[in-house]
Amino acid sequence: MTKASKPAAAGLGFALILLSACSGGGQGASGDGRSANGSKITLGSYAHSSIPYPATVAVEQGFFKKEGLDVRPLVAKSGPELAVQLVGGSTQIAAVNPDNVIPAVKQGQPLTLLPPYGQLDLLFFAPKSGNITDVKQLAGKRIGIVSRGSASERYARAMLKAAGVDPGSVTFVAVGGAVTQEPALRNGKVDAAVGSSSSYFTLSSHGLDLVPFSDSLAGGAGELSRHGLQVLWATTKDFKAKNPGTVDKFCRALDSAVKWINDDANRDAGVKSLAKLLGLKADAAGRLWDKTHKSFITSTDDASWRTNVKFSVGSPDAVPFSVVDNSCGQ
Repeated sequence: MTKASKPAAAGLGFALILLSACSGGGQGASGDGRSANGSKITLGSYAHSSIPYPATVAVEQGFFKKEGLDVRPLVAKSGPELAVQLVGGSTQIAAVNPDNVIPAVKQGQPLTLLPPYGQLDLLFFAPKSGNITDVKQLAGKRIGIVSRGSASERYARAMLKAAGVDPGSVTFVAVGGAVTQEPALRNGKVDAAVGSSSSYFTLSSHGLDLVPFSDSLAGGAGELSRHGLQVLWATTKDFKAKNPGTVDKFCRALDSAVKWINDDANRDAGVKSLAKLLGLKADAAGRLWDKTHKSFITSTDDASWRTNVKFSVGSPDAVPFSVVDNSCGQ
């Protein structure tokens, strides 16, 4: 295993452009069966994840149906795969992470980004037996991340630098999501990992005694805690131009879902929903709900956007806020 070098992620945008050129991008317009009559949407989404949770609620609570939409998911294994599906035309709208979609837009992909938004939800966690409770203790350690060049690695690098630790002093290990993080942590392949709250509560519910630290939702990430985003939604400019009413209905349905999630009165139903979605016991699902149900928001602004662009591609001016249709559905 070698020490990590600074990852080069520029290939993703190029790969998307190449795929778009090869596919012709035709299915992403209004010509395919799923988008006929402006009521059918194939939605790119993650499997068994709370990241795009508003879409789950919009289905369960009938918000899509109320808007007259027939929304069916097409599950992807990763953020890059979601972006590829959208650009290639397999989906009309997709849940996307800023770290995947911002590089694609920067490289010329004709995408429009939509509300609502999930605030950045990343944290470190380490086995209690390792006595690691702070980022400063990670120098020379092995850190599990989802994949090389991912938001989890950039988050780790940013937190290490903020704590005065040289990111070059650690070894980054690509361990995937919660399912594969678990054996890596149990078997001592990594000393700590970076993941979402759902990963942390899932692993804890499986009996791992973990210590969380530098939690973005708990304010432990400075500017990223204030402005960082974990998820938003994207469609192609062509689909939006040809189906503006459909896109507005989609945004309204998710706006209703976020308001439902934000409402403390819906805790019992929300806990049951998360438990079913993630395969969690009720107590773990309850802790996840309590921590995250206020983290979904319906609007953002230019300052927040610039923070996310800088985090994703290094320069806050690389992608303008104008690519975000912040008023969608209003």
